[in-house]
Amino acid sequence: MLTKHMEEFLHFLQGEMEVPGIFSWFHFVMLIPIIGLTIFISVFFKNTSEKVYKRILLIFWIVLLVLELFKQLIKSFHYGSPSYWEYSVRDFPFSICSMIYYFIPIILFVNKEKHPKLMDTAVGYLCLISLTMGLVVCIYTNMVMTNLIFINIQSLIHHGSQVILGVFIFVYNRKSISIKTVYRTLIAFLITAAIAIIINVSFYPHFINMFFINPTRITNLPIGSIVQEKAGYAVYLILFLLLIGGVTFLTYFVETSIYKLVIKKKASNR
Repeated sequence: MLTKHMEEFLHFLQGEMEVPGIFSWFHFVMLIPIIGLTIFISVFFKNTSEKVYKRILLIFWIVLLVLELFKQLIKSFHYGSPSYWEYSVRDFPFSICSMIYYFIPIILFVNKEKHPKLMDTAVGYLCLISLTMGLVVCIYTNMVMTNLIFINIQSLIHHGSQVILGVFIFVYNRKSISIKTVYRTLIAFLITAAIAIIINVSFYPHFINMFFINPTRITNLPIGSIVQEKAGYAVYLILFLLLIGGVTFLTYFVETSIYKLVIKKKASNR
């Protein structure tokens, strides 16, 4: 009986809608709380205690994990007579945007005094790469929007949280983030990208495109697919990594420049 109720509940969560376009009503409705929470948390908790800082991250982490769990269940469940389950490895959360699941626990549970470089790496990954990727998806929603209501809501909450937490983590750690943070972040990205390639190749001939860098298939990134078709995988991979590196440095310089402007303005007002 419990199973039947669960099936009906999952079927309810599989409710459909017209695929939302960029800057549709759905897009705007989801953007408003993302922008609001980003400003609110970053302004009012920028000088909070470490305990409150970690508590905020923990709350977001738990909420995101629960939503991800339901997303996995919804994608694996097929309602019918009879209903059945079929899990696709391609849905496993190991994309660039999923790294938030793995790096938040480092901040939460690793001792900063004993492992300062590891902590700095986690902070950098979340406030540089994760923030940037989340912002891209929040603007260009065509990358993630589907005809499933719950998946659309979950997706924008997830990517919106990357923006909210990315900005908050930078603001909270603004005095300790340096150019070394960028280097450590990029090393961590190369490691996670290498793991993604191993996963992609390991499940061949199934098409799994973790990090958009599967060497066995053409990527589904709009411009990337053209580059890979014309120039080959090696060129595409190098350009992809250079792009991520360049964007990471750019994000760092934008964030630190804004911080310096704020400090300068405060000093001039005194």
